[in-house]
Amino acid sequence: MKDIKQMETTTGKTSKAREDETLLISRILDGQAALFRQLASRYAGQVLRMVARLIPSPEEAEEATQDTLMEAYMSLGRYDARQASFRTWLMRIAYHTALKHYRQHHRSLHLVEVEQQWLDAFPDDETDALLDDTDRVELMERAIEMLKPDDQMLLNLYYFDNRPMREIASITEHEESYLHSRLQWIRKKLAITIKALERDEESFK
Repeated sequence: MKDIKQMETTTGKTSKAREDETLLISRILDGQAALFRQLASRYAGQVLRMVARLIPSPEEAEEATQDTLMEAYMSLGRYDARQASFRTWLMRIAYHTALKHYRQHHRSLHLVEVEQQWLDAFPDDETDALLDDTDRVELMERAIEMLKPDDQMLLNLYYFDNRPMREIASITEHEESYLHSRLQWIRKKLAITIKALERDEESFK
């Protein structure tokens, strides 16, 4: 009973917060543009943390955050509260803005390619063992940097931000089934890349 009451309380608070937010957006659209600063301040930190995982430069990450908030302000009239929460809608803009910035400034980074047949043949248990090995953290970080930017973002949203798959689907504008299979594909790609990096290190010893 206690858990049910806690859930009801949380749901009530969430519903009230969304109503307040919808009212605030209506006031902004009615001409009180200065109120957007109040709305943006609620999520600016989340936006910055999200883009900074893909864009490590503080200056670039801050620029991408400001671009996100500006795009949100310019597009606010198209926001539909029936389709998604404002936070999810804003994170969708941040997702696409971060990818745009990354592709503009990091084109020279080496992106590893793995043959599909290797991915299909690579054992799941070996994938789990490689990715769970704490002694391979540095190799894991290097392997993640060699992923395509949208795959890096998917990893960040799911494993680091712990966002539910439904919200990730809304942010990335992909079907949940596709994202589940893509995550499995990325995990295997990381494992294969880690093994390749280990072989390269051994060859230089």
